[in-house]
Order: sequence, then C-alpha cells, then structure tokens
Amino acid sequence: MSFFDFFKMDSHSKDTEKARQEAQAALIKAADTLNIDVAVMAHENWKLRLETYLAGKSEEDLRPEVVCCDDHCDLGKWLYSDGEAHLGKYMTFQDLKATHKMFHYTASSVVTLSKAGKQDEANELLHGEFTKLSTTVKRRLGDLKALL
Repeated sequence: MSFFDFFKMDSHSKDTEKARQEAQAALIKAADTLNIDVAVMAHENWKLRLETYLAGKSEEDLRPEVVCCDDHCDLGKWLYSDGEAHLGKYMTFQDLKATHKMFHYTASSVVTLSKAGKQDEANELLHGEFTKLSTTVKRRLGDLKALL
C-alpha cells in the first residue's frame, strides 16, 4: 500500500506535497505511543487463546462482556486516544478502528458460543470470520509501520 493509498489522497493535487507532509507528521506523532510489533503479536495471540479456550485447556476466565471491549487492549486504548487525535480524519484509520471493534466483538461471540455448548459453531467462527478480521487488523498495522 502506498502512502497516498493509506491516506486516501489524490496524488495529482497541487496541494499533495503539503498534505503528504501533514499526514506524515500526524502518523509519526500517533505512532510514537504505539509499539506496532507488540500490537500485532497481541492480536495474533488472541487466536491461540481462543483455540486453547475452545479445547477446554485454558485457565483464563474469558467473559464475553469483557472480550468484546475494543478499548481495553493497548491497541484499542491507542485507537481511541493518540491514534484518533492524530489520524482520525483518515479513512484507513477509521477502517482499522472499525475492524478492530469487529475483531473483539467476534472474539466475544466465539466465547459466547462456547459457553452455550456450541463448539462447532464457535470453531467455525474462530477459523472463519475471526481469522479474516485478525488478518485485516494485522495488515493495517503493517501498513502503518511501513509508512514510518
């Protein structure tokens, strides 16, 4: 993904260079308070946590009403604070924020299905929609990192 793609800028505009510089400065400020590699690893770890939970081998007390909160993890805290303050006007940031919200909602649904004894449905959701959302979150974070 190019810089212009990420920030949804018209690369032919006469004000492109100024807009690019402003966007780059905003990105640097926002990224100063987020360790992107740690955020990626934390979200990769969710799949393992959920697989362990579904297998009945987890010692974690995963509660759907907590798992669904997209503003409790480090990435979520950043999305709602420095990320929003510096990058909130860009569509790709809004996409990351929305996808991250759905990631947590879907993880919560996996736990809910498991608690209801619907293991097959929980596994299907985990290996389907949850994995897709996880990949998108990690890809967007990779895009951010590549732009730095």
